[in-house]
Amino acid sequence: MKANNGIGNNESRDKWETPQWLFKELNKQFDFTFDCCATLDNSKCQYSSDNFETIKTFLPRTCWMNPPFSKALEMFKHFFKVVEEGVAIYRCDNMETKVWQQIILPNASWVFIPNKRIAYEGMDGKGSRFPSALIGFNVPLIESLVGITLKPFGSFNMGLKVSPSATPKCPSDTSPNANIHRNKK
Repeated sequence: MKANNGIGNNESRDKWETPQWLFKELNKQFDFTFDCCATLDNSKCQYSSDNFETIKTFLPRTCWMNPPFSKALEMFKHFFKVVEEGVAIYRCDNMETKVWQQIILPNASWVFIPNKRIAYEGMDGKGSRFPSALIGFNVPLIESLVGITLKPFGSFNMGLKVSPSATPKCPSDTSPNANIHRNKK
């Protein structure tokens, strides 16, 4: 398998669909009613839009979004602007990008990284080259999948003031194990 060439948000991946098994599992918990980025042929919800970025009114439904990769930045900006609550899926192989640093992380309630890669429907091959993350907005944490949840602390809340007592400690600060040391700079 070739390494990612750094051009991940290209139009050839825009039609990749959320796997039905994943949507079904998430829908049990969140009861999605609106698919933000779907056509009539591939919508997973009762309501959908293939022109999501033009919706101007606040959506009072639980939304699902699998954005076209080539328009991810615009779609996530709009998602956090018009969606009351929802879950989105997006690649997380490079969280230093503008979409992650300026849009997703400052606005998400949580980010969940599954313990295995998601094989999108409509793609060639056995799986994607990159890991995916589920992004929650004003919804409870995922209950039924295995993985790691990044909670809204630190970079999620860029204006958050942290007291020294709330700062996570290195294991050597609390552990009697002499083999664990804090690196001094």
